[in-house]
Amino acid sequence: MCLSNVFYVDSNGQQREIMRDVAQMQARNNGFLLVGLLGEQKFVQGKVRTIDFVDKHSVVLGVNIAKA
Repeated sequence: MCLSNVFYVDSNGQQREIMRDVAQMQARNNGFLLVGLLGEQKFVQGKVRTIDFVDKHSVVLGVNIAKA
């Protein structure tokens, strides 16, 4: 089973983790609802910067973090 981790890039250019083991990512308005393996949810506003499906199984967003 391959789940993804979702990150954002902070103002210093460093990647920071938003959520691990993301099973589903749903586009909503101006952001994304992240749903974890155990059903936990987090909403993040922003746009996709990169997606790596092969090596890192990760998504990097340019975001404004908010709670679901």
